[in-house]
Amino acid sequence: MKRHIPEFACLMALTLFLSPVPCLAWKGEVVHVADGDTITVDRNGQRVKVRLYGIDTPERSQYYGQNAKEFTSSQVMGKTVEIREADTDRYGRTVALVSVGDLILNRHLVEYGYAWVYDRYCKHDFCLEWKALETRARQEKRGLWKNPNVISPWDYRHGGAAKRSSPGSRSGTRSEKRPVRGTGAKGPCDCSGNLYNCSDFRTQREAQACFDHCRKVTGTDVHRLDRDKDGVVCESLP
Repeated sequence: MKRHIPEFACLMALTLFLSPVPCLAWKGEVVHVADGDTITVDRNGQRVKVRLYGIDTPERSQYYGQNAKEFTSSQVMGKTVEIREADTDRYGRTVALVSVGDLILNRHLVEYGYAWVYDRYCKHDFCLEWKALETRARQEKRGLWKNPNVISPWDYRHGGAAKRSSPGSRSGTRSEKRPVRGTGAKGPCDCSGNLYNCSDFRTQREAQACFDHCRKVTGTDVHRLDRDKDGVVCESLP
């Protein structure tokens, strides 16, 4: 990722709550939230796609991906935000710190367990504070860290034997189960704990298969998908 030194000086000043310094910063209204770490901002009539600097949230098809999207939406959708640019990524998106008043969205997502610090790109002093917040969120089982088998989105995207992050290290040994793709002989989803919401499934049929499987394995609605106790789950899904 190409670095723009003056802009990163600005990022450091903002994140450390120091006095403002001149940098490429502008304001606009959030008009779309694609996922937890990608938003679209209206800048004087021009729609700019913005990727949040230094973090990575779960993919939409991944455990807690929809939750991260909804959390980001609740924080910024329809609001005027300040964009402090850091770079442009290979997809043409502006990479930036996004803030609403004194709240820095990037940091906020990490603190409340909706994002990882993206070590590959987050290389500045304030990233150490973000890592400490990530560790605390993990220890307190906030957000996605309620799932002990959660994997990083960069491992998930590569589709290999993804590994679970653990305190003090970059990876562990357990894999996150993906409800929409199945897990072979072990069934259509993971029944080891309350891991999924209806939003984690693409269709009602997939959610029902998971529910039926786990009820057979555990004897209970382990994921709490059947809210009205009628045996049919996630009726709102297609």
